[in-house]
Amino acid sequence: MTLFSTHSGYRTLALAVALALPGLAAAQQGIPTAQALSSFAAKAKAQGLNAADVADVLVTNSYFDASIGVTHTYFQQRVNGIAIFNAFGAVHTDQSGKVLFTNQDFVVGAAAKAGSPTPALTAEQAVVATSVALGLPRPVDLRPVIEARMADGIVFNKAGISESDIPVRLMYTRVGDKLVLVWNVSIAQLDQQHHWNARVDAQTGRLVEQNDYVVSEQTTFNQFRQHAENKRHKALAFDQPAAAASVLSPTSTTAANSVTAVAFPLESPNQGARTVVPLPAVGNTYSPYGWQVAQAPAGTFPDTYSFLSTGKYLTRGNNVAAYDDNSSTASGASTANYNSSTTSPDGGPTLNFDFPFTQSTGPRNNLNASTANLFYVNNMMHDVMLAHGFDEVSGNFQFKNATGLGAGADPVRAESQDGSGRNNANFGTPVDGSAPTMQMYLWDNQTNTLTITGTGTGAAGVAGTYPFSTVSFGPTLAKKPLAGKLVLVNDGVSPDGGDHGCKTYTNAAAVSGNIAFIQRGACPQLQLTPKMSNAFATKVKIAQAAGATGVIVFDSLATTNQVSFGGTDTVGIRIPSIFISGADGFKLRAAILSGATLNGSAVTVTGADWDGSFDNGIVSHEYGHGISNRLTGTKFNSSSCLIGNVGTTAAPIYTQQMGEGWSDFFALWMTTKPGDIGSAKRYVGTYVEGQNSTTGTGIRTKPYTTDFSANGNNLTYGAISSTSQYGTGYQESHALGEIWTSVLWDLNWQFIYKYGYNADFYAATGGNNKMLKLVLDACKLQVCNPGFLDGRDAILRADTLTNRAANADIIWNVFARRGMGYSALPGDRVNGTARNTGVKDGFDVPPKAKVLVLSNQNSIVAGSALEAYPNPAQDLLTVRTQLSSSAPVQVAVLDLLGKTVVQSVAVPAAKMQQTGVELNTSRLATGIYVVRVVTTEGTYTTKVTIQH
Repeated sequence: MTLFSTHSGYRTLALAVALALPGLAAAQQGIPTAQALSSFAAKAKAQGLNAADVADVLVTNSYFDASIGVTHTYFQQRVNGIAIFNAFGAVHTDQSGKVLFTNQDFVVGAAAKAGSPTPALTAEQAVVATSVALGLPRPVDLRPVIEARMADGIVFNKAGISESDIPVRLMYTRVGDKLVLVWNVSIAQLDQQHHWNARVDAQTGRLVEQNDYVVSEQTTFNQFRQHAENKRHKALAFDQPAAAASVLSPTSTTAANSVTAVAFPLESPNQGARTVVPLPAVGNTYSPYGWQVAQAPAGTFPDTYSFLSTGKYLTRGNNVAAYDDNSSTASGASTANYNSSTTSPDGGPTLNFDFPFTQSTGPRNNLNASTANLFYVNNMMHDVMLAHGFDEVSGNFQFKNATGLGAGADPVRAESQDGSGRNNANFGTPVDGSAPTMQMYLWDNQTNTLTITGTGTGAAGVAGTYPFSTVSFGPTLAKKPLAGKLVLVNDGVSPDGGDHGCKTYTNAAAVSGNIAFIQRGACPQLQLTPKMSNAFATKVKIAQAAGATGVIVFDSLATTNQVSFGGTDTVGIRIPSIFISGADGFKLRAAILSGATLNGSAVTVTGADWDGSFDNGIVSHEYGHGISNRLTGTKFNSSSCLIGNVGTTAAPIYTQQMGEGWSDFFALWMTTKPGDIGSAKRYVGTYVEGQNSTTGTGIRTKPYTTDFSANGNNLTYGAISSTSQYGTGYQESHALGEIWTSVLWDLNWQFIYKYGYNADFYAATGGNNKMLKLVLDACKLQVCNPGFLDGRDAILRADTLTNRAANADIIWNVFARRGMGYSALPGDRVNGTARNTGVKDGFDVPPKAKVLVLSNQNSIVAGSALEAYPNPAQDLLTVRTQLSSSAPVQVAVLDLLGKTVVQSVAVPAAKMQQTGVELNTSRLATGIYVVRVVTTEGTYTTKVTIQH
C-alpha cells in the first residue's frame, strides 16, 4: 500500500536539467525544441509578458504524439534561476515544426514580484517545518540520499515519516501579487491516505499551501447517497436478479490463460454473471508482454518482478500488480520488488484465475475473486486507453515500456479490500517512473430505516419508512437507540422559524426528553471550517444540552433526496443522531407545523459488506484519475496540474477541478452497452450502495442523462457559483465533476448519433471511440489547472487537429446547452488556478458557428436550438432554446392541422436560454403536437407527444 518512488522516480529532475539545454533536448528527442521556445516566447510577449518573463524557462517535457502527429513541449517559468510553482506553458507543433498553438499561465513582471532567492531555512529545516505543519511526527535521522542544487531538488531519506524518500526543491509560489520563496516538500504519509506536496515559506517555515497526489473520494462517495421514492417503503435490499446472490461462476480446471471477471461493458454483478475472459496473447498491440508476467518471454522482467521470485503465478503483470491489502496483512507490495506473493491469488502454471464468488458469504471468502476482478479491470483500462492515446510516451502505467519511451517502472499497484478505510476509494499519481497506488475499500451493507408514526392533522400522510444516513460522531444506534417524539427546535434567531438550531433553544423544555428535529445550515457562527466539519456536531451538542435524547437533521434543500451528514466528535457527543433528505424532512416538518404529533424510530440492519473491487465503474473512475493527472500539463507534473484546492487545509480555495468529471466519464464510457440510449438515466456506485443498477440512485446528486428536465439532469456551468439555487453544493470537487461529466456525456451521445456506436472499444471508428480519443487528446492540449472553459477550448482544438474541426458546431452547441457557450464567463484565476467565483452561464454559440437542432435519436430529449421536455409530457411542458433573438420569443403548441392550441406570452430570449418557459398542456388530448418557436433568427419547430 506504499506510495513509493524508486530512483527512476527522480528522473524528472535529471530530465528537467537535460531539457533546459535545448540543443541536448533536441538531440535526444528529435524535435524542434529551439524553434518551439522561440515561438512560445514571441507569443507570450504578445499576450502581455515582458522579455524577462520568458528569458529563463525550463522545458519540463517534450514528446512526439504519434496518435495525432503533434509534438507537445511544456515549459515552466523561472525567475532568479528558480522555478515558479504552477507557472506553466506549452507549445504544440506539427511534424514540420510549424507551431499550431501555445498556451501559458506565466507571472507577468515576475522579477519585480519575486522575493530574495536566498532561503533562511535549510532544506532539512524545511522538511521538519513541513512535518510539523501537516501534523506529522518529526523526522528521525533525516539525511540526503541525492544531492543537487537547491533549485533542482534534493532528495532525503524517509526519515520515519514518509513511505517514500522525500524530495525537496526551492521554488517560488504566487501569494496574492507577490512571489514568495518556498521549499516544496513531498511527504507520503505512513497511513497511505495522503501524499502531500506542500510549500513552506523558505524564510519563516510557515505552511503557505499544499496539494495532494492522492485523489481521494473522501466521504463523498457516501455523501451523495440518494434513494428513490419507490424504495422508500422497503428495505434497501440488494435488488438484483436472484442468481447474483449465488456462486456466479464455478471454479474451472480447464480455463487456462484466463481470468473470471465481471466483463465490460457490464458494470457490476448486478448486471450479469461473471464470465471467463482469455488473457491477451503475448505480442498483442496493447499489452505486448501479456497481462501476467509468466506470459512474457524469459528474461523480459527481472527475477524480482517475475513469477520466479515467488514460485507462484499471481495477479501481477506489466500493467498492474493486484493484491489484497486488508487490515490483517502487511503492506502488500514491497517498495523494492512489488512482491505480493502472500496476498495475491495464484492462478497456477496454467494461469487459470477463476475463483468462486458468493456475496452472502462475506468479502474475505470472496477475496481471490475480488482481486482477480481488480486485475482484469485495470488491465482493460490500460489497453483501451492506450488504444486511444494514453500510451508509453505520454506517461501510462507499465513496468516495462516496449517502445523505450517514457519512464517505465510504474505499473498500477491495485489493492483490493484495503484495510485503511471504508466506503471509499482513492488513486495516488506520482510522476512518470513512480508507481501509482489504487486503494479499493469495502462498503457498508446496511439498511437504515426511520419509521414514522403519529397522530393528529397530517400524521397519516407522512407515516411510513424513510432512509437515513448515519454520522461519524457520537454513539452508534446499536449502543444508543434513537426513538421517541420529534420536536421541531426553535432557536429564536435562525431563518425559517428558528429550526436550524444555531443556539440555545427557546423551546428547550419541549425538546427535553425527545428527539430534536433540526434543519441543516444557516448558522455561520458554527461554521468552524470551510467544510463545516464541526458545525453539525456543535448543533447536536446544543440539542444534547437541551436534554434531547437524539437528533434528526434534515437537509435545507427541500428539492433534494440527499442524505448525508459529516462532522467529527470534537465536542463530546453522548446522544445518537442521523440525517435525512430535505425532501423527506420538509414533509415531516410541514406535518409537525400543522399540528401532528410524530414519533420516530431509527433502525440499522447490517449485512455482508459490498466490495468496491467488483464495481467496475468505481475502479474505472479511480484509474481515470491517473489518466487525467498524467496527461494534463505533462506526466512530470502529475497531480500538480489538476489541484482540487489551493491554499491550506485550514483555509482552502476551491477551484474548477474537473478530475472527478473525467473519471466519471471514463466509467460511463467503459460500461456503455449496445442498445443503450442517451436519455436513459445512468448512475455511479449502485453496486456498493446495494441498489439495482437501473433504478438505484447511486452516489451522485443527479443521474447522467441527456434528458434536460428537472427529473433528469439540468445542471449547467452556473451551478458552480449559483449559491441561491444550490447553496455551495456544487463547489466541492465531486459535484463539480458532475457538471463536467454531464457535458461530456451529452457530447458523447451526439458523436454516437453522428458516427454510430462501435462495440469494439479498441477501434478508431464509431462515435464513442472518436469521443474518447478527443477527450484524451484535449487533456494533452489544455493549460495546467484548467477551468471548464479551458477544457472546452481544448476539446475544440483537439477536434481541429484530429478531425479538421469537423465537429466544431456540435461541440459548441452541446457546451452552450450546459451554459458553457460563447459568452460564458470563466471565473477568477488565482495562483495559476481557475476558481469557482465569478462563473456565469452563457447559452450562445460564436457568431460564425451554426445553431443546431441536435440529434434526437431513440426518443432522446435533445436540441440546443430547441428543446421540449418531458417528452412524452402530461400536464406541463417546458420549452427551452439556445437561439438568439433581438425581440421576445413567441412560443406556441399546434396540433397536426396547424391550429394553435396553447399560446405563451412573449418570453425574453435570455429566459428562454436559461430556464425556458412552462406551458400548461393539461387540457390537450393525448396525441402528437408541434412546438413552434418564433425568433428574429427564424422559426423553429419540434414534435412532442402529450400522454395523459
